[in-house]
This record gives sequence, structure tokens and C-alpha cells, in this order.
Amino acid sequence: MSKAEAYLNDLEQQDLSAEYKCLNALQRTAWRVNKRVAEVLREAWDTGQSWGKLPPKDNIEPPAYPFDKQPDQLEGVELIKFREFKKSRNAIYTHNAKSMSRRIQIERTIQLIEDYMKYDKFYFVWQMDFRGRKYPVESFLSPQVADYGKACLEFADGMLIENHDDARYLAIHGANQYGVDKVTLLDRYLWVELNTDKIIECAENPLENTWWTEADKAWQFLAFCFEWADFKKDGQIVTRLPCASDGSCNGLQHLASIMRDSKAATSVNLTASDAPQDIYSDVAVRATEFMEKDAQNGNELARKALEIGIDRKITKRPVMIVPYAGTLFSCRDYIIESLIEKCGDGDYFELGTYIASHVWEAISEVVSSAREVMGYVQTLSKIYAKNNQPFEWVTPTNLLVRQLYPNSKKFRIETRINGSVLKLNFRKQIDNTVDKRKSSQGASPNFIHSLDASALTFCVNRCIDEGIDSFAMVHDSYATHSPNMPKLNNILREEYVRMYSENDVLFQLYDRAVAKFPDEEIPEPPQKGSFEISEILQSDYFFA
Repeated sequence: MSKAEAYLNDLEQQDLSAEYKCLNALQRTAWRVNKRVAEVLREAWDTGQSWGKLPPKDNIEPPAYPFDKQPDQLEGVELIKFREFKKSRNAIYTHNAKSMSRRIQIERTIQLIEDYMKYDKFYFVWQMDFRGRKYPVESFLSPQVADYGKACLEFADGMLIENHDDARYLAIHGANQYGVDKVTLLDRYLWVELNTDKIIECAENPLENTWWTEADKAWQFLAFCFEWADFKKDGQIVTRLPCASDGSCNGLQHLASIMRDSKAATSVNLTASDAPQDIYSDVAVRATEFMEKDAQNGNELARKALEIGIDRKITKRPVMIVPYAGTLFSCRDYIIESLIEKCGDGDYFELGTYIASHVWEAISEVVSSAREVMGYVQTLSKIYAKNNQPFEWVTPTNLLVRQLYPNSKKFRIETRINGSVLKLNFRKQIDNTVDKRKSSQGASPNFIHSLDASALTFCVNRCIDEGIDSFAMVHDSYATHSPNMPKLNNILREEYVRMYSENDVLFQLYDRAVAKFPDEEIPEPPQKGSFEISEILQSDYFFA
């Protein structure tokens, strides 16, 4: 029997009723096309221009060759100009190639949207992966696709908004979509009220009043504009717009909860505060302090870095990858990408490597406990791999998670299609042994993903019991109708606290490893801090 077959047999012995209940609830959520957004999307796309971060419909035309002689005949100033022309042309070719897949995706999404317009209700089939994470089967149009696709969906079953209390989370959702999400909930609401005239103008004529296109999530913000304009005109509406609360660097929230780390808990909004905390800014500030010391000692790279400015945009992606087996090298690559976005094309390898070293040091200070959890999980995975066993654990929802990463070998096939040679690469399992490197790399991210999946499952199931029946879920973003958002926010906090109060997930890993390998010396989990998990119940910005 293969390891995969053995896993399926073992899964049959697990009580997965909690997972089935959640999946069925997501599948029972009825949807319909948001026709107003869909019509604007079609019109905007047909103009061929870039709207709300859509790529242009057509390729950018490369510049014409500017000389009347061959490149090998050029010299002096002409040769310099030729190199500039070649660089510009290559950049356009690269841009066009990258845009092509996005264009195909948009065309396919619009086609599906227009096909679904004829239905008053339709439903998505949901599935979960081996970690328990839930995904719609549909690839192009679902609650988990890109901004423009999500914006073209709304709940088929509406809910009455009768007053400003019911509309509060509608406004907060709108501010979040625009990018006004680093301020208090009250300030988000007030921002929407102060910009109501602009919002109504966008709803009345979005192709002429294009302020909405400046939003972080422009198309979802446009969907909000239509809803908010209706509410302000009529005083009450039947809302169908999914309003979301998002976790604050959710992977780190789980790591801080596991270790009861008070410092990290504060940085990722697990504790009560008057305003949302921003761990990306915390890391940026600490990294800047390191570089200021270097600059005082005459370090030229430090001076350049400080001139550019180390802000949250540079540190965000390096911080986000920490729970998912991020490395110093991936940190460097993300920082180089951010430098290109901020400063334009150039060679930033040396500067990026320097900045990465201090950002990595700052991350280690701010979220030191995260590395302890990740290191412990990887240590256990290596013990499993040494014994040629796939790493496994049971989630709080009773899902048996087992990493199946067998050793494999890369093969290449060459064939001909229409006279052209096509080379295909594929990997084939070579035996029934465990790939130790993949097992170690996947252990921490898979473990954390299984915990955020469990938290979502508990939240959805409790919501069903308390009368909420429409959901738009994206792992660490929970959405329902605006009037139900206060109840959903309370439930998600209570279920998250309950999950970590009833489950010591590291000791559960330890106990399972001890039982499985009685002859191995299994290290005990790292010692926890003093953070009281129930404080999350008082945090407005845990999910917001």
C-alpha cells in the first residue's frame, strides 16, 4: 500500500464532521452577479485602457528602430542611443509577455460573468486541501479571485439595512477597500461620511468620475460606492455586498498565540488598543535604527538606504513570509523588488542585501518567538523524515494532516507539435522514501495554514448555529452582510480564543511524535510567555 493510500484509509477513521459542516455552509451560500460593476468592467475593458489596475487590453507598441544603418555599423553617440533603445524595447517586450496571462484571465472572467448574469442564484462548489484550507473549485470567478472578479459577485440573498448602525461595517468595509485601514474604526467610518459626495458621483458615472480607480482595491471599492450611494439616497436598502474583516498579519498572530508572546501579540493586534498597530512599520523603524548607527560610522550603503527611506512597503513582504518558512534570501529578493518599485530600474543587489540583513535582524527582534515555533516544528519534521515517515499532526478540528513529499526525479520529454519541438519537464516519484528537504521546508507553513483553516472552520460553524448563513471567506478574511458583521466579529474572536485555550498545539505535536517514535529523543516545545489569550476578546483590531 502506498503512503497516499494509507493516508486516505487513516482519514476515514477521523471524525471530520466539523470540516464537512463548514464546507457545506460555504457551498450553501447563494450568489449572483453584481450587474452594475460587471457593466462598468465590460465598458472599461473595451476602451483598451488601464482601469483600476487592469492591464491595458492591447500590447504596448515597441519603438521603431531609430537608425538607417545596421547595429554593427553604429559607433560613438549612436551606439549609446542604440543601447538605450534596446533596453527600452526589451522592457516593453517583457511587460507585454507578463500582461498576456492577465489579459486572458480577465477575458475569461468577463465571459463567465456575462454567462452567469442570467441566473438569479448560483452556487460555488468548495473543496479543502490536505491542511484544511477551503477553496472554491472555480478558477476564474469566485469569492477568492482577483479584485475585479470578486467585485462582480454579491450575495443573492439580501439583508435590510435600516439605520447607520446596520451600515457601520458597510462604511468600514468601503474605507478598507480604498486603503484607509491604518486608522481607527471610527476614523474609517468618518472618512466615508466625509467623502460621500465623491462616492455618489462615482456611483452615478464611474467612467467619468474616476476617483474610485485610485483605491487599493478599486473594483471592490466601486461595488461599495454603488451600495453606499443607494443607502444615502434612500435611508435604507437591502444590502447584498459582502463586508470583510481581515486578520492583521494572520500567520504571525497564530505564532504569537501559540507562544503566548506579549510583545509580538501587541504588534499584531492581539491586545486591546486605541488604534491599530502595524508590525510592518515596527520592523521598518527598528531596521532604520540599525542603519542610522551604520551611517554614523561612515557606511555608504547605510546612507543610500536612509536616503531612499525604509518604510512599511519595503518591510511588508519580508515580514509576511516569516510564518511560511521565509529565509534571508527571500527577504533580500522581496526588498530588491520593492526598491525597483520605489526607485525605478537599476542594480540593487548590493544595497538590497545590506538592507535585508538589518530587516531580518529587526524581524528577529520584533517576532523572536515566531522563529522558536518554526524551528521546533522543523526539528520534529526532520525526526519524521529520518525515520522515513511523512510529518503529520491532527488539527483542532480533528483533521489528520500528513505531508506527502516523496523523493522524485526530474524527467524531460521532447516531442513535436505542428513542426515545432516542445520540451516538457515533469517529476516522477522514484521510491517510497521521504524528501527530507521538502518536508522541512513545508512543515512550518503547512502547520500554520492548518491552524488558520481550523479557526475559519470553527467561526463558520458557530455562525451557522447563530443564524448567519451567507459567507465570503478567504483564509484570513471573513465576510458577510454588514448588519451581521458585529456578531461575526464577536464569534471569530471567541472561537479563536477557545481554540487556543483548549489546544496546546505544540505539545500535541510533541505527544504524537513521542508515541510514534518511542526510541527517539524528542525535544520538548519551547517555553511560553505570559500573554493571556483571552485579551483577544477585547481587541478591536485583531480582525478589522
